Amino acid sequence: MTLPIMDLDSWTLSQSIVVFSVCALVIAIAGTRITRVVDQLADRTGLGEATAGAVLLGAATSLSGSVLSVTAAYRGHPELAVSNALGGIAVQTFFLAIADMVYRRANLEHAAASAPNMMQNGLLIALLALLLLAPTLPDVTVWNIHPVTPILLGFYFYGTRLIQGTGDNPMWYPSVTSDTRQDEPESESSLPSLSRLWTEFLVL
Repeated sequence: MTLPIMDLDSWTLSQSIVVFSVCALVIAIAGTRITRVVDQLADRTGLGEATAGAVLLGAATSLSGSVLSVTAAYRGHPELAVSNALGGIAVQTFFLAIADMVYRRANLEHAAASAPNMMQNGLLIALLALLLLAPTLPDVTVWNIHPVTPILLGFYFYGTRLIQGTGDNPMWYPSVTSDTRQDEPESESSLPSLSRLWTEFLVL
């Protein structure tokens, strides 16, 4: 007995809108909870909010976009793959503006001023600069892979390591004012177990 395969091409616009709305609702609910879980993981593991946000929360929230870019590239749509990734960065930057309006106490960037966050900004600018540089280089590939691709990967992992170490040995210190929010870990007695936090993070 063979199971019928759902033909997504035959969906009507109304069906697509309903499915999209349900998925958006699930993301909103899970996204609200995963923020709390990652904050607790940052305290439990000692990663700090900046590193946990960039690595754990960043990877989790970018997972859908990453799947779309890889799928688009695999199916022979390189322009869609690149525009999806860059569009995701643009949209998240737009939502930073929304978050700044929601955070009423002070300017969001001021409140989040820290050496790790500044390093993340630098890493993002460097990675985007490599992407902009790649099309201007000679059309040379190794096994159909552009030389900038492994450089991007290596730069990301190296930059992430630098960011993690910056919290312990910063090369500069932000000016701390009454509006700067300090990352103060919660007491371990009030936190769920590490295994429970990891399990909930993976489920979310």
